This record gives sequence, structure tokens and C-alpha cells, in this order.
Amino acid sequence: MVEFISRRNLVRIVFTFALSIAVAGALMPAEAAKTLRRGNLAEPYSLDPHKTTGVHEANIIGEMLLGLYTDGVDGKPVLGAAESVEMSDDGLKWTFTLRAHVWSDGTPVTGDDFVFSFRRILDPKTAAEYAPVLYPIKSAFKVATGKLPVEVLGVSAPARDRFVIELENPAPYLPELLAHQTALPVPKHVVEKAGDDWTRAGSMLANGPYVLAEWRPHDQVRLKKNSRFYDAQNVKIDEVIFYPIDDDLAALKRYRAGELDINERWPLAMHGWLANNVPNEARRSTALWSQYLSFNSRRKPFDDLRVRKALAMSIDRKAVMKDVFQGLYGEEAFAILPPGTANVELAAKVEWAGWSMDKRRAEAKRLLAAAGFGPNMPLQFAYNFSSNPDNRRAAVALQAMWNQIGVSVNLVATESKVHQNLMQARDFDVAQDGWVLDYNDAKNHLYLFQSTTVEMNYASYNSPLFDALLDRADREPDDQARAKLLGQAHAQLLKDLPVAPAAYPYQRQLVKGHVLNWISNPRRVNRTRWVDIGDRPGPDTGASGASARTQAADGGVWQWLASWFDREAWQKWWNSQ
Repeated sequence: MVEFISRRNLVRIVFTFALSIAVAGALMPAEAAKTLRRGNLAEPYSLDPHKTTGVHEANIIGEMLLGLYTDGVDGKPVLGAAESVEMSDDGLKWTFTLRAHVWSDGTPVTGDDFVFSFRRILDPKTAAEYAPVLYPIKSAFKVATGKLPVEVLGVSAPARDRFVIELENPAPYLPELLAHQTALPVPKHVVEKAGDDWTRAGSMLANGPYVLAEWRPHDQVRLKKNSRFYDAQNVKIDEVIFYPIDDDLAALKRYRAGELDINERWPLAMHGWLANNVPNEARRSTALWSQYLSFNSRRKPFDDLRVRKALAMSIDRKAVMKDVFQGLYGEEAFAILPPGTANVELAAKVEWAGWSMDKRRAEAKRLLAAAGFGPNMPLQFAYNFSSNPDNRRAAVALQAMWNQIGVSVNLVATESKVHQNLMQARDFDVAQDGWVLDYNDAKNHLYLFQSTTVEMNYASYNSPLFDALLDRADREPDDQARAKLLGQAHAQLLKDLPVAPAAYPYQRQLVKGHVLNWISNPRRVNRTRWVDIGDRPGPDTGASGASARTQAADGGVWQWLASWFDREAWQKWWNSQ
């Protein structure tokens, strides 16, 4: 038997139902917490900016610590901890006014924090491998080498909200340098108390958008939004998790499963699938990035130019790029500085760049014979590389190419952290190496090969002529003259070959379509602060789902509820019954 509902009761039912939905929507949070999941290539050695050198570490540290300048949405420097800056007419003195902001424990950030930080990284006791990048600061070299006390370093804080940097020579690239991890501040009051343990979760403070919540080695580094960040209201992502995944295929599986929103590199072997299925997510672009092989000149026979030249010229770079990597990896390199490097004449190449491979192999054999190697005494050595799929494929190709000139090579693959330690200890014969420019100026790459850059000069290159050219370039006020001197230094480097140019890789990022404001850039820097997350793919939601909740939560509860009781609409319905 069918029961009929009176119009009065129907109105009551509809009103009660509508009111329930409105109240439930109003009580729900306006927006669920947003988490960004980033694949980050390798396990960080440390989260102390004075004890790291890797891009994968800088990716994390730069989310928490805010330098005088910071990285903008496009990777270019913008003012960060400083709200303004004044430069002297001669370019040797930069005075920063700090913006009013605090560490994540509420302690004000002051000029003394920056003085403490610059002194700490350049103190010989810290043994910071990256310290030489700051040698443009007055007295930095002498302080770092123990010839002067840290107190004479060219930094000062004349007031709590002031910080002054004095330079040895003008440095127009200083804004980019001051956004670098070496120039990030550390909290003096915590570091002095906790020592090296200051980077533990619960102890590590931040003056940037995020603060360390958890670090599970070889699993994840989780950061949460810093509620005390001066611009917290404009930070959209509540939590960012970095996963140290060096296996590109494993990372892609997690990406496809929705466990990653971003990965720093996509696997070349899956290019076809990516191009057919997610062409707009698999990005490829140029970068200020150069890859090369470092020869350990502290070990014989790699102190012999003939041996280095033979090994360098016998590599068929075109075959590696085209046949091994299907033209997807990057461009073949016959120089060290990558295309796009600023403030330098880039004409120099290795002398044999235009030779045929047959001619190069013949010359390589002749050079090895002159150095005492041949069929009866073949050259044998180990080639070290970090064990990601790209490096492994390249290493196998190099082994085959060197075999063609009578050289026997043992391939040694290790994880990124171990490989870096071997390089630092000079415990290698020949090793995969490379550099992503910290700031776009040729000096940032060439300084690695100065004899004064002891820690990061992995090839142990020492050329008085090269050093003299860089010193002259530092003192040269004319931009064109400086570019010419830096070009001559680059040419000298290619003549001496402490390293063998290999490739200019592309950056290959995977970025989900729901990740907003992610701008790929030559410096490979993307700060989560500028990013947002849109709607993730999933089931469609009707008016009674997400859209209704959003409308109610946006403050229009009663307006939305009133739409259910539009007088004219209800009158028409009533009269139709």
C-alpha cells in the first residue's frame, strides 16, 4: 500500500534535510591539509647547510632556511630574510636591512645570526667542503685556511636588523650566491647549545616556510608548514615529504600509483610510455649542468696528460647520446662550461672536437704507447660512478670504448652518498663527476679547479696559469675584459684536461597536472613555498559533495540554504501539485 505525504510534511522534510547538509558543510574544514610528495634522488648526508654539497640536500634545506636572498618561483633570486639592500658605489659593500621575522621557536632572527653563520662555515674547524664558494667575501680565504681569525671576516651586524658584507672584489652575481645553501643562516642560540645535533627533528629551527617534522633515514624527510614564517598566509602546501629514491623505475611506479606528485628524474627506458600517456607531465628542459669525468692526478698514471687525453678523446660522445640514450639524455660536450653560462667567452673546445673517431682512437693509442702502455702492458683502472640507471648505462658504454684502445676498466657502482665520500677522500682512479651552477656566472664553475679550492677540487688540479687568470678576472672591473679572461681560463682547463667533458644533461622532471606554479628553470630550483595543489584526479563530485561543502564553508551557508527556498520556484512547484 502506498502512503502519500502531505505538502506540509514534505516541506518539513526538505527543510530539515537542507539544514542538515548546510550545518554539516559549515562544520567541515574549509579545505583538507595539502601534502606535496617529492621524489628526491638520494639520501641526504646532512641537513646542516654548512656540511652539505648536493642538490638533493639543498632541495630540502632551502625549504626551511631563508637566506638574505631566496629562490623565486622561477628560480631567480628575490629578497628573503632581507627586506632591502644598499650597495656602495664601488660594489664592495652590501648593507642589508633584515625584515622583522623569527625562528620557529619565536626567537627573533638578527644580524648576529648571519654573522655567526658566515663565520661558522668559513671556520677551519667546521671543515666545510663548500666554503670556497664564499671566497668573494673579504678575508674569507685567509680565514678558511687558518691564516686569520674568524673575527676579521668581512661580515658585521651594526644593529639587530642590519647585516653588512664586504667583498674582496665586485661580485654582480652576489644575489644568486646569497640564495645558495652556504649562505643560509643557522640559529645561533640553538647551534651553540646543541652542537651537531641541532639538525635533529624537534631541535632544528627554521626561519623559512617549513620546519623539520621527521627524518627517517633512507625512507623520507617530512617537513611541516612553519606557522611563524613571516609569509605563512601565502604558503599553500601544509606538508612536504621528500623521498630519497635513486631508482628511476621504482620512482615512476610510485608516481603512477599516486604516491609521488613530483620526481626529479624520469627513466629514459620509459620515454615511449610517458610520451603516449602523460606527455605534459614528463618534462625535459636544458639546465646549467655539465657532466665530466674526473681524473685523480694524485695517482699515477693520471698525473700524465697523455693518459688523460687518450681516455678523454676515445669516448664517442655522439654514440653515447644517440645510441645509448636515444637522444633523450642531453647534448654531447667538448667543453666544461655548459651553454648559457653567463659572463664568459664560450668559444673554447677540446682540440680534437672535430676529429673523426678513427683519428681519435689512433691518436689515443699513440699517446698511451708514449706513456708506456700497450698490448704487453695494458692500462688498467677502476671507474667509479653512482648507481642510477643512467650512469650505469653510460659506464658500460665507456668501458667498451676504452677497451677499443686496449684499456681494461673495472666498473665500481655505489650509492650517491658513498660515491661522494670516495670523491672527497680522493679514493678513486677515474670517476663520474659534474656540476650544476649555483649562480649563473662562469666563476662558479671554474673556481672548482683553483688550487685554493682544496676540498671540492676532486681532480686535484693545480695550474699557476689557470689560477692567475681567475685572479685577474676577479680584479677586472670591465665586464667584457673579465669575460675574456674567464674564457682564457676555460681554454687552459681544456688544454690540461684534469677532467674529461662528457655531456650537458637535460633535466627530466615528472610533475603531476594538479601541481600548480611549478616552473622548470635552468638552475633546477623549485621551492614548495610557491607551489599549490589543485584537484587531484578522482571521482566526480556533485552539488551535495565537495562543491556544496566549499560553498557552505566559504561563508555563504545561509545564502546557499536560501537557494533551496526561492519563493518563485517554490510557488510554481506548489501550484503544480
